[in-house]
Amino acid sequence: MKQMLIVFVYTLKEGIRKKAFWISTIIIMAAVLLLCAVPRVFTAFTGEKSTEKADHEKKGTCYLLDEVGIFQQNLEMFQELYPELDFQIAENENLETLKQEIKEKEDDSLIYIEKTDGQPVVHVVNANFMKGISAKNTAAVCDQIMQSQSLRELGVGEQQIKVIQTPLSYTEEYAGEMDITGYILGVFMTIVMFFAVYYYGNGVAMSVAAEKTSRVMETLIVSAKPSRILAGKCLGMGVVGLLQLGGLLVFGGLCYKYLLPNDVQLGGIQLSGISVSAGTVILLLVYFILGYALYAVLNSVCGAAVSRIEDLNAALLPVSIVAILGFYLGYFTSIAGGGSSTLTALALYLPISSPFAVPFKLLTGEIEPVQIGVSLAVLAVTIVVAAVIASKIYSISVMHYGKPLKLKDMKKMK
Repeated sequence: MKQMLIVFVYTLKEGIRKKAFWISTIIIMAAVLLLCAVPRVFTAFTGEKSTEKADHEKKGTCYLLDEVGIFQQNLEMFQELYPELDFQIAENENLETLKQEIKEKEDDSLIYIEKTDGQPVVHVVNANFMKGISAKNTAAVCDQIMQSQSLRELGVGEQQIKVIQTPLSYTEEYAGEMDITGYILGVFMTIVMFFAVYYYGNGVAMSVAAEKTSRVMETLIVSAKPSRILAGKCLGMGVVGLLQLGGLLVFGGLCYKYLLPNDVQLGGIQLSGISVSAGTVILLLVYFILGYALYAVLNSVCGAAVSRIEDLNAALLPVSIVAILGFYLGYFTSIAGGGSSTLTALALYLPISSPFAVPFKLLTGEIEPVQIGVSLAVLAVTIVVAAVIASKIYSISVMHYGKPLKLKDMKKMK
């Protein structure tokens, strides 16, 4: 225990002292701060101006060129659809001139309605695909005007027309517990889990390889057994990862609470009011720790197998492929909603994918307690088995220099 503690403290200090640890932490914190501060700054600058411009100034002009003749009589309907624009009736001979004007003034638009084969055809002209009005919404208003005109010609009264055109009210319900907020949070956490496990697991391999190539490992071997070194280094880098990840999450939570405006939306989705239970947070931490432990053990063997730091990437390739396959299996069956129920169950229980698949299910409420228990048990047993095998391989290869050892060479050295 004392030997493992010595290696643990040494690895922890080295991990925290590295410039990469602090630089990456500062960069991520700055990015989180910027993402949370920009909406508030934007709201502060636009909130006051929007109330002033609403009554006194229009954003741009929308010209209505009506060859049919009935649409310009209902200009107020277009104005209601786009209150930020000033609607004006245009003449047919000004069509090309208007298009050139819209090209120069990006806030202006044109609704051109021509009569083709007895039927109105709606054309919407904007400066580019990022500016202007919606052709779909404009056509919907034109449809409503045409329907009203047809009903009047058939002798239907205005009251009946209003009743006929009143849209039906509707509600949308979900049989499951997942909502769009939980989905977005689940996607975010799945990606964070993958990069955290992948990054800190690689950190273990890098630490082992660096110490081996610099002959520091020879000093460590004298003071501790190889198995104790393996456990101490994995625990040390794991605590470094938890400190950084925990600090970033706490910082992000504070920025979310105190900087992000209450009414901010992402793609029409209200971001305020997101909450996660304490039990879910604990389970997320457990899956991070176990997922890290599995890949850290595998990566440490890769680090011990090389004699030069330049060979580390090639040695890590098999583990990297396994990690990426595990991530995409979890992504495909959870986030993308693909695959059969058998494939989904495989992603939840397979140790290489469960650290990435289960967090999404936890945040969306699509997993049962029994499934969580089975998944954790399988993952824990796999880590124990992998640690035992890795410890033996590590003990053989950690003091080997020269060409990378093959399996048949390791059998001879037992």
